[in-house]
Amino acid sequence: MNKSISKDQIIETALDLMKDRSDIRSINLREIARALGCAHTNLYNYFPSFNDLLWEAHIVIQKKIISELYVRLANMQDQSNKLQCFFSTLADQYLEHRGWFRLAWLDYIDDVRPDNDIIATEEAVSSMVEVLKNIWEDSCHEVVDREKIYWVLHNVHCYIIGEVSNYFNGRRLISDEEELKNHIADTCLMIFTLCLERSMIDRNAI
Repeated sequence: MNKSISKDQIIETALDLMKDRSDIRSINLREIARALGCAHTNLYNYFPSFNDLLWEAHIVIQKKIISELYVRLANMQDQSNKLQCFFSTLADQYLEHRGWFRLAWLDYIDDVRPDNDIIATEEAVSSMVEVLKNIWEDSCHEVVDREKIYWVLHNVHCYIIGEVSNYFNGRRLISDEEELKNHIADTCLMIFTLCLERSMIDRNAI
């Protein structure tokens, strides 16, 4: 088999194969090659190892999540619901793509993290901070510091990771997935709002 393939095709096929899996290592280059209809040796022209492919897939996952955020927020007519939509989208993306969530936030890949993955993560976080900053300022008519947004988002996101991890690992308190999505979004909205409002009060008190 000498079918012509591209780097993007390999990554998208790997993501499609792993999206519903509990173990991202349950797939390998041979399985990806079979899905593409090519020899597995062709994949080595693009990725020296499976770990190299996972790092590239990690970058693409982040871009997909940001893209979905932009689409859903753009379709929102009610400005007052955009903040909840932001967190609801994250919950949806993580719960609907078990393998992507594990690759993005849980599973070990390699000791050496590529520079392009570090840059991509920083860009993804920066995009989310900017989106949240705009939503807050548009809805509350109050200027807020990016660093404040950054740290509140960090803490709220850690909560999301914990809830989703518990759900996937069978240690869930909420068994219904739709109910869990709503609970995560509501809780994120509460934590984010309270923490940001507190930071604004502290700033104004100085």
